[in-house]
Amino acid sequence: MHLYDKPECPFCWKVKLALVEMGIDWEETVFLTPERPEDFLALNPAGTVPVLSDGDTVITDSSVILEYLEDKAGQPTLLPPDAASRANARALHLYAAAAIGPVLREVVFEKRDKPEAEWDWARIEAGAIGWIECLQRLEQWLGDNEFFAERFSFAECALIPRFGLAELYGVGVSRALPNLFAWFERMKARPSYARTMPGS
Repeated sequence: MHLYDKPECPFCWKVKLALVEMGIDWEETVFLTPERPEDFLALNPAGTVPVLSDGDTVITDSSVILEYLEDKAGQPTLLPPDAASRANARALHLYAAAAIGPVLREVVFEKRDKPEAEWDWARIEAGAIGWIECLQRLEQWLGDNEFFAERFSFAECALIPRFGLAELYGVGVSRALPNLFAWFERMKARPSYARTMPGS
């Protein structure tokens, strides 16, 4: 398998977590600039990442990549075996992109590659408030469980990169949310986190 990605992309990070957790080796092409070579554009004319190629199969969406990896495994690996828990993992997977992504983008995109003197603090504050609201919901969603869906799943693959980027950009999870704080500490202790985090 070959993965095309870029630094600090939560969707790419999500796929790499899945690959490591499933014990799959892959080759990687990392794009450091917005330009894309012609051979990549032949795979994905939109020029977006991640893209996973596996022989003649090319997948250009991170959610579909995770489903593909799960199907290829032939047994429940990143999804629990029962239907209700699988639905919960998929719901959290969607929540990471639909709810968490937009609010964190306000913080990350404003701080990334800009001197602090140029930051729009109103935009950052709005993103941080939205992030706190997401965290409060996730604290209830997790409860006192070890994982969001019985075991390491699609949910963790999608949420870990969001938490990692939030911490990197100064809006991590507070100890005031003890279950969530402990969950993220456990996730950071997994070998997959050290291997896939930006800069590793």
